[in-house]
Amino acid sequence: MESTSSSSGHASGSFREIVHTSWPIVVGMLSTTAMGVSDTLLVGWVGKTELAAVGLGTTASFLINALFLGALNGIKIVTAQSIGAGRREVAAQVAWHGVALGLIFGLFVLSLGALGRPIFALMGGSPQIQALATEYFEVHVLSAPFWFVTIALCNHYQGSGDTRTPMKVNLLANGLNIAFDLALIFGVGPIPAMGVRGAALATVLASAAGMVVIGVHFVRRADRAGARADRQLVGRLLNVGLPIGVRYVMGVGSFAVFTAMMARMGEDELAANQIAIKIISLSFLPGYGISEAASVLTGQYIGAGQVEHARRAFRSALKLSVSVMGVAGLVFWLAPDALIGLFQDDGRVMEIGRQLLFLAAIFQIFDAVAMTATGALNGTGDTRFTMIASVAGAWLIMVPAAWVFGVFMELGAVGAWLGLTLEIVVLSAVLLHRFHSGAWEGKATA
Repeated sequence: MESTSSSSGHASGSFREIVHTSWPIVVGMLSTTAMGVSDTLLVGWVGKTELAAVGLGTTASFLINALFLGALNGIKIVTAQSIGAGRREVAAQVAWHGVALGLIFGLFVLSLGALGRPIFALMGGSPQIQALATEYFEVHVLSAPFWFVTIALCNHYQGSGDTRTPMKVNLLANGLNIAFDLALIFGVGPIPAMGVRGAALATVLASAAGMVVIGVHFVRRADRAGARADRQLVGRLLNVGLPIGVRYVMGVGSFAVFTAMMARMGEDELAANQIAIKIISLSFLPGYGISEAASVLTGQYIGAGQVEHARRAFRSALKLSVSVMGVAGLVFWLAPDALIGLFQDDGRVMEIGRQLLFLAAIFQIFDAVAMTATGALNGTGDTRFTMIASVAGAWLIMVPAAWVFGVFMELGAVGAWLGLTLEIVVLSAVLLHRFHSGAWEGKATA
């Protein structure tokens, strides 16, 4: 078997192997987050109307992309299992087919660009905000083919155990995006200031550059024989990936309902909720990166038929994610005012936010377990179960419980977050039991 362990020299499924595999993923995600913060900051300098329009445009883009982004995760899982099984020729085929799927998905999203106006009419906002959001959206969708092909190849590299190449591509593309933002939003030399259109165009150009870089890297090393079409392989990729895509879409939908509930509770509750979400996202990123590492390593070991190594990789990932997110939870518990004060100093908002961070400090550990177990189960090929469990948790526990505690019992944002906490606790227990039960054995596609 050729995996991360063989190339890094770390013991199979060890704590060090998880760290070695996960840190480049975390760095890449942090660079993407930094890009998002920079985009928001730079557009905010133009005006609050432009900022609101880009926020709407970004939300709409994520909604129509979520299914396809999730589906492309099938590339990572099938690649990892194929590498683990020693079937490198299949892994090469997965990469080429992933590129084709990314291109097809991207062109489909591109065709939705004309729907911007009716989409934003439904989402609401002033006519000026809707017009600017449509302008942003119609340009932004042009990035979809470039972005999806890049995601497909990044997933292939990660599934092969190479998490550093995708990290480098992400750092380059995100750095270029910020540079293009500065030039296109505000104008420089002969380039006129384009405002929100410039922000969208910057994303398109940076996405294209990222695709070219990783595409050239891939083609120079790829087995051209793997480019031949294989319908059965496409079916395997979609069979594994589509449940993840459905989970993404349904998760976004449930959180949209959760946020809408919060908005009806009042401005203070909504502001405190948004601040708390921004704060806990800092601990979510490393937790998600560790989850992705668990997916890669369990996939490789399951492909190799080394079930005990897969279990060891999960245990190592669990220790790391619980430690990292546990420390973050301790900070939330001990210094909520200092964190919230970075965003807002309103007394009522800080009071609500403080209670939300106390709840976050509690559910951090359970969230670490849920994310890590989801990643490990996905790596084994058990993606339908993680889809069913996550969708059921979101729509049968979180949404109803948030309404009961927050609206019916009039506990406001704190009540809604009690519903969120309940969902995370139950989901972590279900997923942990699923992994330890071994019901995922035999789900591998390699």
